[in-house]
Amino acid sequence: MNANAMNVMGYWVIAALVTVLGLLGVVLAAGARDAGMQAFGLALAAFAVFYDFWAINRSHDEDVA
Repeated sequence: MNANAMNVMGYWVIAALVTVLGLLGVVLAAGARDAGMQAFGLALAAFAVFYDFWAINRSHDEDVA
């Protein structure tokens, strides 16, 4: 494997971990008893979605280059 493939694989590994955090955020928001925890869980899930799309974009940009 060359250095570029290892770099792209790193994006996928971190994206998978962030996805797990996003799912944790959804679970936190679903079981929240106050507005603060619900907001935190939804914010964590939203961050995971945006990060995963950024990682996909970034990894495909490096494949092209």
